[in-house]
Amino acid sequence: MRESSLRRHGHAGFTLVELLVVIAIIGVLVAMLLPAVQAAREAARRSSCTNNLKQLGLALHNYHDTHKTFPPRKGGTSVNSERKSAFVALLPFMEQNPMHDKIAAGDATYPPWGPSAWTG
Repeated sequence: MRESSLRRHGHAGFTLVELLVVIAIIGVLVAMLLPAVQAAREAARRSSCTNNLKQLGLALHNYHDTHKTFPPRKGGTSVNSERKSAFVALLPFMEQNPMHDKIAAGDATYPPWGPSAWTG
């Protein structure tokens, strides 16, 4: 019975045309979904950047509340006495104490304009 039904309807399986149609449909679906995925990634990046700027702003305000001044653009303060970058002075206010301690533990001190690019 099965053989007779296969003879009447042709052979079982996909034809080449059917396979190409399925591949084309999958390609169209991927082409439609790809921009949505890229837009979601861009929105996530934008949100991350906004959050980082917010954290930096809060750190600046907390530094100002503690020291009654903003971090110096060069030189040092009691927190930043080794003349490190102003961003190093902000690290404790951004909950990055271990990183600040690692940087501030160095014995190197720099001139107010920063470290020399060519030491030799």
